[in-house]
Amino acid sequence: MQFSLDRFYRINRRALIWLALFGLIYILRDFFALIFLTFLLVSFTLPLINYLKRETRLPRKAIIISIYLAIFVGLCGLLWYIVPKVTAEAVAVGNEFYFARERLDAARQELVNKNPNLKPAMDFVEKMDFDWDSYARTVGQQAHLYLRQAATTIITAITTLFLSLLFAFLIVLDLTRLREEVRKLGRSRLHDFYEQSAEPVVRFAAVIARSFRAQAMIAMVNTVLTAIGFYLLGLPNVALLSIIVFFFSFVPVLGVFISTVPAVLVALNAGGYVLALKVILFITVIHMIEAYVLNPLIYGQHLKLNPVVVLIILYVGHHFFGVWGMLLGVPVAYYFIHYVFQVPEEPVKVPLEDTSPTPKRRSKSSESGTAITGEDLPVQLPPGAPER
Repeated sequence: MQFSLDRFYRINRRALIWLALFGLIYILRDFFALIFLTFLLVSFTLPLINYLKRETRLPRKAIIISIYLAIFVGLCGLLWYIVPKVTAEAVAVGNEFYFARERLDAARQELVNKNPNLKPAMDFVEKMDFDWDSYARTVGQQAHLYLRQAATTIITAITTLFLSLLFAFLIVLDLTRLREEVRKLGRSRLHDFYEQSAEPVVRFAAVIARSFRAQAMIAMVNTVLTAIGFYLLGLPNVALLSIIVFFFSFVPVLGVFISTVPAVLVALNAGGYVLALKVILFITVIHMIEAYVLNPLIYGQHLKLNPVVVLIILYVGHHFFGVWGMLLGVPVAYYFIHYVFQVPEEPVKVPLEDTSPTPKRRSKSSESGTAITGEDLPVQLPPGAPER
């Protein structure tokens, strides 16, 4: 039998289209951060633009320009305030590292004075052949390497952020025309690709947007709790540290460690190692509250998922896909549960059987000889699910 490419495409059309879509995503993987940030900015600002347009009756372009100009000025102000502060604190702590040996000797002597029984152990540690100067030079070289890598990462992140802000502004400004251009694909040679992938992609994007609005609420609660704790611990620059915590709260797991570094540096410079340990302990408690209380409750409320299911999804997603698994695991699972497998969001309302001895009143359908089947029961399908 002669092979026919057209027949092969007709039989495997759906699989080939989705393979092409995932292949395109794989090719654009280096631009994923830019695309993702642009999508988030559009999804967060578009409802605000529509609300202001409806309530104020101002021109849409004026509202868009005002909002994105305010975001741009706010980001520039935050960077102007945050970067010098964090750099100064890091340099101060780095300079104090060279005096760490004297501090350790003083702490050891104080510990021996308070606990004389520990003197033999301390003498044994002091007699050990330990080249402190060589170790300090090695740590200093590694620190310079890490700082250089961190500076490169920060510059890349700032560039990506401002590019995504520009792209989001252009998309929102010309959204109507862009929609029409995308819809034209349905009347082109790519109509199969458009009909097969357009609706699922739009649904998935809506789920992602809803998920990150929930994450924004978690970030706000986390920031308020952290600011209160830092104030009670007596840390300086509480506003600066709270801003850092808010932005990195959108990055699960890794964001906790990144936002902890500036707080620990400030604590070391302000109150020494004791205050730094208190800060680490406090942030660990906040992280436990976020992971085991805020994430399940707020995600469960916005995405209508059981808190236990959310915990399982977060754990499995982090185990297999790391940070991206924690970031996208819940919305992806929600999409597959309610849109792919079409599990109803609300339980099926089944009338309870009347067990009382009083006779039931016969319904009109039973009087007329028509039996009531399960298809007559109200079943709420998820949005966009095909009706039976």
